[in-house]
Amino acid sequence: MKVIDEKDFPAIIRIYNRDGKKAVNKYIRSTYGIKNPWSVMQRIRKTPGYDYDDVRGCFNTSDDQHEEKIFMSIDDLCKHKADKPSDESESTVSRPSVSMEDLIRSLISDRLLELSRYVTLEAASRTILIDQTSMISDGYHVVTH
Repeated sequence: MKVIDEKDFPAIIRIYNRDGKKAVNKYIRSTYGIKNPWSVMQRIRKTPGYDYDDVRGCFNTSDDQHEEKIFMSIDDLCKHKADKPSDESESTVSRPSVSMEDLIRSLISDRLLELSRYVTLEAASRTILIDQTSMISDGYHVVTH
């Protein structure tokens, strides 16, 4: 029976992750002559640097760690957002001028006032009352869908 050195662990882990438990057991038995491959897998799990993911049922490899470094965690995202200095000059450029905002408010209030002539909302009974006759006589068309 041959003793498995730590330098052989990556090959065993690759077989385990790719082909599964049965394949790695067969590989350990045939290559190293070990009758109980389960003990080898337990030894690999206990060795620092070889993380076993119980959820996925496989070992985390350097490819997985590289993939984790590609994506930022929530903490990293929040930290960068908090660290970013606020630039007020950008916000004033992208916002419409005060006179434009006043114009928009005026137009919206005019439309709401016009609509309130014909539509009444009763929140208690969750009812909408629409005066169709007045709307039609004022030149509006009522379309339902």
